[in-house]
Amino acid sequence: MTSPRPLHRTPPSSGGASASKRSRRAPWVALLTLLVAFALWPAPEGLVAQQAGPISQTGPDDPVRLTLDEAVRRALDDGEEVELVRESILRAEEEITQVRAGALPQISGNLSYTRQLRSIFDDIGGAEPAPPMNADNGEDDPFADLPFGRPNTWIASLSINQTLYAAGQVSIGLEIADRVRTLLQYELDETRQELAREVREAYFQAVFSDELVEIARQALELADRQLQEVESFREQGLASELDVLTARVERDNLEPQIVEARNAARLSRQNLRRLVNLPRDRELELVTRLDAELADVDRDALEALVMERPALMAASEQIRIEQDQVRLARAGYRPTASAFAEIGYQSFPATVLPQEQWREDWSVGVQVSVPIFNGFRTRAEVEEARSGVRRSELERQQLNENLLLEFDAALGDFDAALSQIEARRSTVREAERALELAELRFGAGSATALELSNARLNLQQSRVNEVEALLSYVEALAALERVTGGEVPLVAPRIRESAPEDGSPRDDLPGTNTESHDDTNQNRTLQ
Repeated sequence: MTSPRPLHRTPPSSGGASASKRSRRAPWVALLTLLVAFALWPAPEGLVAQQAGPISQTGPDDPVRLTLDEAVRRALDDGEEVELVRESILRAEEEITQVRAGALPQISGNLSYTRQLRSIFDDIGGAEPAPPMNADNGEDDPFADLPFGRPNTWIASLSINQTLYAAGQVSIGLEIADRVRTLLQYELDETRQELAREVREAYFQAVFSDELVEIARQALELADRQLQEVESFREQGLASELDVLTARVERDNLEPQIVEARNAARLSRQNLRRLVNLPRDRELELVTRLDAELADVDRDALEALVMERPALMAASEQIRIEQDQVRLARAGYRPTASAFAEIGYQSFPATVLPQEQWREDWSVGVQVSVPIFNGFRTRAEVEEARSGVRRSELERQQLNENLLLEFDAALGDFDAALSQIEARRSTVREAERALELAELRFGAGSATALELSNARLNLQQSRVNEVEALLSYVEALAALERVTGGEVPLVAPRIRESAPEDGSPRDDLPGTNTESHDDTNQNRTLQ
């Protein structure tokens, strides 16, 4: 065998065979050298920075900057509660496939082998079993392939069954499965809204705890500064020993409050980490502060949204499912019909392994089943399904009433919080002014240490009351947004990083009624 000829011939060089080998090897060596040099050549700085750009700059020990919207998004994307409902929806999808399978042909194959050890046909007539071939005339024995008493039996069969009429059970089952999938979608919406509310409340609770820690820290610094002033006055003979002891005791009593506030803040952050699926030891930096713009809401529009809650839609879908269950139960009174076919092959070899000779056994048929009497079971199933319809209707009516009551309660909390915030902010300003006057009077010797202490405690309590009012306000907004189905955002548009300089509220907030809520309905707008 000759080797294939090259496509191109190179004329021989004058250097002989060694020169020819060097000439053929030189291009490959040059190419390899060029590739190595290119690999070792330093890349431009811009290219290196561009390649390193997609890598996250946040290390595992860096704190996570978390806004309110980011916390809600993380919980909705990775929350276990949402994943459970999603798995239920996937399960409903598979149930639809299972129900649809009842309308499709059912095909199954079978292959069996039987070894007969002893048979009643062994001793018939007291003679040995007939040989498979007639030794006299060479003709086949007509009884050789009969199944009676054969030592080896192989049977292969293919069964086909097709439902012709099932009294509507398959179509009704598909409708029920499809309604269950729709119901689970409504439940998914409800779960997402409830989880969003929990995350908002946990986030603001963590911010509220941080505010309490800061208030306690400022109170401790103020008490420590006042103690130093009283001690200075004591050295000048302007304060008594009782004044010094009172100031020191008050300063020391504030230290346990800081410890309690820090513990509460730590637990609040752990709860927030749990909801947003962060490790327990990961540091959090909460960006959104507890500062909200004050604005009224369009009450009529929000009440109308309560009637469109996914929970009510799911309850209505449950009623339809129960009605379909009645139809499915009544189908038990009607007959069913199906067609079937059996394609079989049998072999009775003398040895274990089957031979090429197989005998065919085919059959087709139709089966009709007519219910005559089943002990009143179908009647009981129909009545049970009708009871399910009445129960679902009552549950929907009860849910409607509970949602309206929940809306009224959330609206009452909103009105209470809205009316308290301005009053408590004014109280803080008055308490700050009272403390300034008390310090001046104490420095002039016209006020006692007790008056100074009371002024400081009043300021601390006023600040706590103001933060509590803000927390109640945002929680009331979250409750209103939840009970109305979340169609109109009420929390996020009102939360701000810092208050406007003029202190005026915005009038472009969703769900805001620019007119008084006592005006007519035509003056109310929902943006």
